[in-house]
Amino acid sequence: MPYNVLDTITEEERLKFSQNFPVPSAGILDVIFPNVKTQFWKAEYYRLMSGQNLPKVAYVHALDTEAHISSRPGFEKVMTEKFLIKDKSNLSEKLQEAIENGVPDDESLTKYVFDDATRLFKSVFERTKVMKGQILSTGKLNINENRVKMEVDFGVPSEAKVTLADWSKPDSDIMGDIQKMVAVAEDNGYVVNRAVTSKKMIGYMRNNEAMQTAVLGAANKRLLTKQELANLLMQEFDIEVATCEGKFNYDKADGTLGVSRYFKENVFTLYAAEADGSFGAGLWGPTPDENAYKAFIEQENRSFVTLSMWATPDPVATWTKASGLFIPVASKSNGGLIIGTKGE
Repeated sequence: MPYNVLDTITEEERLKFSQNFPVPSAGILDVIFPNVKTQFWKAEYYRLMSGQNLPKVAYVHALDTEAHISSRPGFEKVMTEKFLIKDKSNLSEKLQEAIENGVPDDESLTKYVFDDATRLFKSVFERTKVMKGQILSTGKLNINENRVKMEVDFGVPSEAKVTLADWSKPDSDIMGDIQKMVAVAEDNGYVVNRAVTSKKMIGYMRNNEAMQTAVLGAANKRLLTKQELANLLMQEFDIEVATCEGKFNYDKADGTLGVSRYFKENVFTLYAAEADGSFGAGLWGPTPDENAYKAFIEQENRSFVTLSMWATPDPVATWTKASGLFIPVASKSNGGLIIGTKGE
C-alpha cells in the first residue's frame, strides 16, 4: 500500500512529539526571557507584569494618633495581543520528492516527516527569539507580516531611551553615557545590574581612551582585553555584560532570503535582572490546535509548540503545521530597561 502519513503517525504520536520537543536555546535571550508555559495565559501575564517601583516610606506619628491610611500602588494593566505563530508545509510534495530520491521504506519516510516537523518547530521558536531581541533593542514589538500590522509598546519611558555619543570615536565619553543610563534607572526605582550589547559596541569600549586610562593609566594605554573591560564595568557600575550576535533568515517580498539580527548592533541596553539573570519571561499559552489532543493528555500539557497534520482535497495534499501562542513579558520595562542607541 502507498505510504499514508495520517495513518502512520497517529494523533497520540504527534502530541508526544510536541511535548518532548527540545527547546532550542538562544543563549542570552533565553536567559533574559526564559520560556514558561501556562494554561492561564491572561492571568499569568498580568501577574508577571506587576513590576516594582520606588519604595514608599511610612509617616512618623505622635503618640495616641491614628495611623495614616496608606494607598496601594496602582496596578497598571498593560493590554497586549497574544501572537499565534505558525508555519506549515506540503508533506505530499516533500514525501514524493523523498520517494523519487530513493527513500526505501515507511520507517524512513516517517523519519523524514518528523525531520520536516522539526524544521517547522524551530521556525516558530526563531520568531519568538526575534521578539525577545526586539524588546531589548527598542522597547517595542513591530509586527508587519502576513496581513498583520501592529505595534506593541512595552511602556519604556522616553527618558529611558538614551541617545549615546558616537562610541566609535576613541575620545567619546562612554563612561559618562553609561553613568547617565544608570541614573535614569535609579530615578525610576531600579538598580540595573546586567547589560546586553553587540561585539561591535564591546570593541568600541575596549578602544576607548578614557576607559583604557581608567584601567592602565595614561602612560600605558592599549586595547583593553575583554576581561579588563568586564572588570572595569563591574567595578565602576556593578554591571555584568553579555553579547548577542545571533542572526536569522526571513523571506523577503521578492522571494529571496534576507538576513537580520535578533539584537540591533548599535545598541547598549541595561536592565534590572533577577538573581538568575532573567528580566521577564517568554510566556507561552495553549494553541487552538491543542484541543484536538485533549483525549490523549493525561497530565498538564507541557508543549510549547503543537504539531498538526491534515489532508485537503483541492489541492490534493497532506499538510503539516507547527503553531505556538506566545508573548514576551517585560515586567520592569517602566524604568528597569534602559536602551542606549549609538549616535553617528
